[in-house]
Amino acid sequence: MHKKHIDLVGTVTLGPKGQVVIPAEVREKMGVVPGDKLVALYLPEKKSIGFVSEKDMQSLIEKMGTHLSSLREKLN
Repeated sequence: MHKKHIDLVGTVTLGPKGQVVIPAEVREKMGVVPGDKLVALYLPEKKSIGFVSEKDMQSLIEKMGTHLSSLREKLN
């Protein structure tokens, strides 16, 4: 079973326009800089939000496509 590791790195405040500032430590760990796009994921069972860089999400989608293509070939 895959164990999940979570680091508590600070808090954020929701601004009047619904914006949050991601703590510097998190930005550094994620390797994101101002102007980068992030994909926001809502986890309803946990009532929490996670962020993935657009670049990492694109890489994940490409890997999924490769695996699906391989599976399709094996099934045919």
